[in-house]
Amino acid sequence: MRIFIKNQLYILPVDIKKGYSFVFLLLILIIETANCLADNPPAKEFRGVWIATVNNIDWPSAPGLPVAVQKRELTELIERIDRLNLNVVIFQVRPASDAFYPSEIEPWSHFLTGKQGLAPATFFDPLAFAIELCHSKGMELHAWFNPFRVRNNGYYELAPGSFAAMNPQYTHLFDNKLFLDPGIPQVRNHIVKVIMEVVRKYDIDAIHFDDYFYPYPIRGRKYPDTKTFSTYGKKFYPNKLGDWRRENINKFISVLHDSIKAYKPTVKLGVSPFGVWRNKSDDPNGSPGVKATTSYDDLYADVYKWLANDWIDYVIPQLYWEQGNIFGDFTVLAKWWNDHCFGKPLYLGQALYKSAGYTKVFTNPTEISEQISILRKFENVGGFALYSASQLTQLSGVVLTEFNSNLLRTKVDTPHNTRPVIVAKNIAPPIQPMPVAEKTLIADKTTIAEMVNTTYNSIINTEIPIPEQFTVSKTRKGLEISWVTTPSVHDKDLKFSVMIFEPISGGGYINKVFKTTEEKKVLIPRKSDFDPSKVLFGIVSTNENGFQSPFPKLFRIKGKRIIFN
Repeated sequence: MRIFIKNQLYILPVDIKKGYSFVFLLLILIIETANCLADNPPAKEFRGVWIATVNNIDWPSAPGLPVAVQKRELTELIERIDRLNLNVVIFQVRPASDAFYPSEIEPWSHFLTGKQGLAPATFFDPLAFAIELCHSKGMELHAWFNPFRVRNNGYYELAPGSFAAMNPQYTHLFDNKLFLDPGIPQVRNHIVKVIMEVVRKYDIDAIHFDDYFYPYPIRGRKYPDTKTFSTYGKKFYPNKLGDWRRENINKFISVLHDSIKAYKPTVKLGVSPFGVWRNKSDDPNGSPGVKATTSYDDLYADVYKWLANDWIDYVIPQLYWEQGNIFGDFTVLAKWWNDHCFGKPLYLGQALYKSAGYTKVFTNPTEISEQISILRKFENVGGFALYSASQLTQLSGVVLTEFNSNLLRTKVDTPHNTRPVIVAKNIAPPIQPMPVAEKTLIADKTTIAEMVNTTYNSIINTEIPIPEQFTVSKTRKGLEISWVTTPSVHDKDLKFSVMIFEPISGGGYINKVFKTTEEKKVLIPRKSDFDPSKVLFGIVSTNENGFQSPFPKLFRIKGKRIIFN
């Protein structure tokens, strides 16, 4: 018997029994179905990831760390990005009218050194360092600027010589944040000047903006730019406030585009706007879905016009919703952007933070993987970008397996890269989930436990049993620490991560994973590279999906006694 499936010839033995022939045929169909489901990566694809520095979301792990620690953390983060076969790093270099590089215009960032305007203790140029790391691995680096934010949530002193401090009349307090007013020409000119300093001084591949132009609206509150509108509104005043605000951002984008292309045409200008341009109920060109926030009507960013007028070189709409979401169905919006990108490079932003760690809200564990498979089916979609980098350490084993063996199994070049092409290669060995990342924590012994749980909040699951009733005993091989856990339905396939927290000079601790074990005990050898009496221990339970229990009380060992911190 001869059977053709997808042009493949299968020959069944002539003497095979009738019932077995059905089983054999079913097996062939299963194999072919599996082959169809395997998502062959494109030969070229934009695979980006954002590294957010505002509020120390991704890097550095805290303000004011020693430069050596900052370099180590950034190196490990970019190496992990490379090992996952991603190829574009979108690095936030100006999170809040400040700089992650030595600037003649902007002050050093509070999020880098702990005080705005304070330079690193030893010379360090994070942007140059990141560029070197990325380009050495064949990856692009896009310098990410937030144009109008001065200070995010919370309060810290602005550097006296900063643009905002010297021109308070150009700023507005709104939603507990401080912003520069886009309606003031001097503000827009200043920001273009800041960005062009980077274009001139650094070998970057692109300038990048996210969704923040005018601030997100707050119900019942108005953005306080009435005086600016009356001064600069001209033909728009007094009845066309929205059109005037959009025109301010249009001028900023078009002038910046022309400035970049006049000096260095190879540098791209890209934007990652809010995922809905306009609602179809307000504009026949808009996208379907329940009416909600839009980039055009609420943030005054008319990305549709920027694409049509050739003012930006690529767009990465933030499609941070799951399939079937009534406000923004991923597949529906992917199709809309595919049909309205005006031939410009289009990549789709994905909410990795909603699929991993404590902020996880997607109920489908393979939502991100499925979205990648979906976007690859659209003719004009050339790739994706994941928000954000720190979530890469919190991916479940299921997602990592899908990335390693299927979606990202080969390294590919970006569609419009001017860097040398990287030869495709497999990941070897496959990257593994990280139960907890190594970090430096700025805290004293009285606050370290609270700091630890806050730092790892995104991967903590309070339903996972917590190790308790610690005991220590001396053996010929060293010290053995043992513990128990309360019986629970969540006991299945538990492992235990044994963490150590070593004090560092200048205050704080650096934490490391000493060992991961399936047993409820661990041996500290006599010859260890640390003194058990001088470090703090923390032991957590971890499950197969990369989540962990809260840290119990940290402790140290004195003789054969457990001393809780």
